[in-house]
Amino acid sequence: MKLREKMWLWGHPEGVYNHMFGNENISRMTPMEGCLYLGVRNTFMVPVGIKLDRRKYNKSFTTLREVGWECYDAAADISVIEPLIKEAGDFSNIGRVVFDDFQRNDKYKEINIDNLWKIRERLHNNAVRPLDMWMVLYTHEFGLDAEKDEDFKRYIAPFDGIIMWTWKESDVPLIPEKFEKFKELTPDNRRLFGCYLYNFGEEKQATGEAVTWQLNWYLEKILAGEAEGIVLHTNTMADLDYEAYDAALSWMAEHGDDEIPD
Repeated sequence: MKLREKMWLWGHPEGVYNHMFGNENISRMTPMEGCLYLGVRNTFMVPVGIKLDRRKYNKSFTTLREVGWECYDAAADISVIEPLIKEAGDFSNIGRVVFDDFQRNDKYKEINIDNLWKIRERLHNNAVRPLDMWMVLYTHEFGLDAEKDEDFKRYIAPFDGIIMWTWKESDVPLIPEKFEKFKELTPDNRRLFGCYLYNFGEEKQATGEAVTWQLNWYLEKILAGEAEGIVLHTNTMADLDYEAYDAALSWMAEHGDDEIPD
């Protein structure tokens, strides 16, 4: 399998971050255009609270290998996943759901863990096909309090996979250390790495150097069998001539067709 088939876009409605997070430019790139531009074959679609027509987006994603949709609200209302399961019947590449920003400043503690297990059961056993359940976890959310980490394992357990993200570029040097702790938290889960192509945490452009370092380091871990892919964030600044996107594009041109063991 080629590496690009293990690469994902973290997709948002086009233009959603115009005039936000220190970005004063106007982007028009859609999630599907972002996938094509970056050369990746999968996307997680995250509406970030914007009401949209999922069917129209799913139609645009038809040629992608796999699609996942955000569903954090299902933690409080399990019925939220039912339309996603139905849509998976219409679009054969819908393969997973994802809980974005799972900890949310400790709001996860309000989640009934039994609900997570019920969601997992419903996603795995339905009339369409099994769907995977994923979580977003940031490096600043673990590895600081051993007691909290130990307790949080209860919330990790229902998930098929966890995506490790680093919010601030200044924390990128901590990634090797954090990943060792991440592996302790996820011994039975699949893993993906998230890579920001804009420094949202510090409200400025990401550097090409930091992005290239992350992608090279993540590739080493994928080849070692410790993770299965990388998620690039996001389409909403990909057409703004930012250096980190150019670095990612160059890296994908060099490595996107590398053969990766399944």
